[in-house]
Amino acid sequence: MPDIPQLHMKYQIVRTQILLQSVIYIFLSSCSIAHAEALPRTETLKLVIGYIPHIQFAPLYVGLEKGMYLDRQIELKIEYGFGSDIFGLLLQEKIDLGLSDSDQLILSGANDLGLVALLQYYQKIPVTIVAKRQKIKSPEDFRGKRIGTPMMAGTNYIGLEVFLQHYQLKNAVMVENIGYTQITSLLHNDIDGAVCFLNNEPVKLRQLGTEISQWDIREFSNIIGGSFITSRALTQKRRDVLGRFTEATIAAMEYTCKHQEDAIQLSLPYLDQYSEQPDYTLLRGVLASTCQLLDSSSGYGALDPKAYADSIETLYQLSLIESVYPARKILFNPVD
Repeated sequence: MPDIPQLHMKYQIVRTQILLQSVIYIFLSSCSIAHAEALPRTETLKLVIGYIPHIQFAPLYVGLEKGMYLDRQIELKIEYGFGSDIFGLLLQEKIDLGLSDSDQLILSGANDLGLVALLQYYQKIPVTIVAKRQKIKSPEDFRGKRIGTPMMAGTNYIGLEVFLQHYQLKNAVMVENIGYTQITSLLHNDIDGAVCFLNNEPVKLRQLGTEISQWDIREFSNIIGGSFITSRALTQKRRDVLGRFTEATIAAMEYTCKHQEDAIQLSLPYLDQYSEQPDYTLLRGVLASTCQLLDSSSGYGALDPKAYADSIETLYQLSLIESVYPARKILFNPVD
């Protein structure tokens, strides 16, 4: 028969091993849980752009591809669409950010909607007026002629109004709504001049070999360009993640403009129209012009209170708002 004390000793040894393994398992599990809880939580940010995927938004694509947002625990989701009610979506808190024209933000400020510019994208208005050089060589040549605009409202139309006022052509030209057909309408002589963005249609027209005359509104007006807009309520509720978004986007802007060839390659997966046969000449031209608009002596993304104040004054002079108000009303201030 087996020795009873010996069996008891073996039992105690096995029991001790089981207990030790259980303690180690519990310890390692608690460490894993603690480590998981210590890791920063990734947060989702929803951004809407009222346009189509385009190389002018390269900094966003660069930020996504190079992990600049994920490194700051941000999962950035971008949606696009003409006519998107960005401001309505922001006020309903269905999205966190909109990349939109700042002149529209100024109009919203006049109505006390509680929206603010978080981060500047274009430092100056990107609107330009173009015409075939063989027909129009100076603004005076537009007298009695037709200028086409994509809409009879919005940034393009405001830019046109500033142009007409600056050159005293207010009642001297015919303005036509042509939708987004600037290039074909101009080439087919349906219009004599077109309102467009300087980092888009003029680049394409020159690539097509068309000699053009061009007047950039930024050359004689301090109207501010597009910005990342959010609501004042969201700056209180999501201040930390919006701050991280700002850091990542500034870094992405800087990288994009310093490494434009790489930025184009990183952007291609987001540009459906160039997925098979990229038009590198066009992409380079558009991105180079875009980087000019992003550039600021105060650094990428800097909000310029004076430019906003000047823009508010300009919209007042155009009778688009009833009174002038302080620019701080529509600018995010991190110390507020």
